[in-house]
Amino acid sequence: MKVIMAKKAGFCMGVRRAVQLAIKASYEAEKPVYTYGPLIHNEQALKLLEMLEVRPIKKIPEKGRGTIIIRAHGVPPEDKEFLKKAGFKVIDGTCPRVSRVQALARRFSREGYWVVVIGDPDHAEVKGILGYAGERGLVVSSFKDLENLPPLDKYVILSQTTQDEEFFKSIVEELLYRYPGGKVYNTICNATHNRQREVRRLCKLCDAIVVVGGKHSANTKRLALIAQEEGKDVFLVETADELDREAIKKYRKVGVTAGASTPNWVINQVIRTLEEIPSPYESSFLRQGRKLLRFLCESNLALCVGVLFLSLAGLFINGYPFDFRLAILATAFLFSAHTVNRLVDLKSLHLNDPARAKFLEKNRLVFIGLTIFGFILSLGLALIIDKTVFLLLLLMTFLSLLYSLPFLGRKDSFSPVQRLPGVRSLFIAFGWWIVIIWPIILTYGYKPSLIWFGYLVFLVAFMRAVLLEVLEFQGDGFVGKETLPVFLGIEKTFLCLKITSILTGIFILGGFLWGDYPNHYLTLLVVPIYSFWVLNQYKKALLGRNLELEVLAEGLPVVTGGSILAGEVLGRFGR
Repeated sequence: MKVIMAKKAGFCMGVRRAVQLAIKASYEAEKPVYTYGPLIHNEQALKLLEMLEVRPIKKIPEKGRGTIIIRAHGVPPEDKEFLKKAGFKVIDGTCPRVSRVQALARRFSREGYWVVVIGDPDHAEVKGILGYAGERGLVVSSFKDLENLPPLDKYVILSQTTQDEEFFKSIVEELLYRYPGGKVYNTICNATHNRQREVRRLCKLCDAIVVVGGKHSANTKRLALIAQEEGKDVFLVETADELDREAIKKYRKVGVTAGASTPNWVINQVIRTLEEIPSPYESSFLRQGRKLLRFLCESNLALCVGVLFLSLAGLFINGYPFDFRLAILATAFLFSAHTVNRLVDLKSLHLNDPARAKFLEKNRLVFIGLTIFGFILSLGLALIIDKTVFLLLLLMTFLSLLYSLPFLGRKDSFSPVQRLPGVRSLFIAFGWWIVIIWPIILTYGYKPSLIWFGYLVFLVAFMRAVLLEVLEFQGDGFVGKETLPVFLGIEKTFLCLKITSILTGIFILGGFLWGDYPNHYLTLLVVPIYSFWVLNQYKKALLGRNLELEVLAEGLPVVTGGSILAGEVLGRFGR
């Protein structure tokens, strides 16, 4: 089925900030950790916070202890004071855009203005804003409410940040007609505006709209209402399990959007489920091709192709004899090392890619067997090739298991290395460099050209690892994994990747200028071009493109090794 994802969907800035504060508090703040009311309006995210022992409380006790986080919607000022007096250490998770509305309400009420808030009187955000307006606060949720307003001679109009843009404009127009001279502040946040504009755009392109989000989320319900007003069939779901497959399969194109409190992994799972629904308008060839790509990525076979290509390329470009054993050794070892890490790390995988987690759980015994076989095969080949290679692989096997498995009585599945900010991707790149480069050196001796190829392997492996971490950064953050995107943030991570792509090009040129690479390997110049193109694809959009972007990331070692193998073929034809 053809699925079109909204360009703007999922966590907004305010929700992301509140969730990050809660996650940080779960590890660092004084225990126990609470939220005053539900932190955000999404059951899946709240359940995960409870797994981190961050739980909501509905009423303020007379005495309390530990830490309490104020929800993203904000609270009345008196509630904040009561929480402090009760004995809690208060962390303010109020969205900065909501805080701005609260500040406006307080300022104008003190100046003697009536504060008219256009929004839902039962919504937590509106209640909080009214707390700052005091006795001068009024709520308008419909045209009928206008009849109950007192005479307004001096007033200001504010809005709930998730209000419908068109509704706000129509109410404002009527208010100003009835009571001229009012001040108007459109406090609908940009995230809400962009999502509403985007769902209207989707309605022009699609036959039906799927809205993903909490049933109690005001902005999610508003997105569904806008799509209905545009004349589209709408499916409002919290998870992929709620999708009506029979009803949806009749459509040619389905648009997907999501509320501001909806986690990425929930959206991605909905999109994946939709794509797997058989549609008479989509060729079976495309559907089967997508399934094949998923299988290659989920089983780590795509990784194997990349390692195999890189290993063989290292032999050719550096003028070593063709030794398929070294390529198989590296491929088998890195397959096992990555697979055992996935099998141990199913907790975060259930967040980032639930379908892959189910695939691995269903075939757990098969992958355990393949992992053991891979380690034994790599060690066996190493022993046949050279004893020093065997000792190297034995050490790397130990380090790989130490990194992945919960040894030494740890309380969770993370090793001390995995807790270090940004180290995971460097550790992976170092492992690739050791396993691909050093068996060649120990078997056939050192060559200066191998330095440049070693740099290239390290950088390509690093870029691949970081790009895959970018796809999983939200779930990794929830379980406390300090990957590079979690530590630096997405924008700084992209800058880091851009620098890495430039370094890749520099080291490739270094190989030709000082490493004596033959000219027919100029095909390598495609690598920095490809890496910049991949980075640009990641920058365009992340949501709903997990498979496509993962294939592009896995393509980095394949393209690098493949460009050298292509150069080898061209060189032989040119002789």
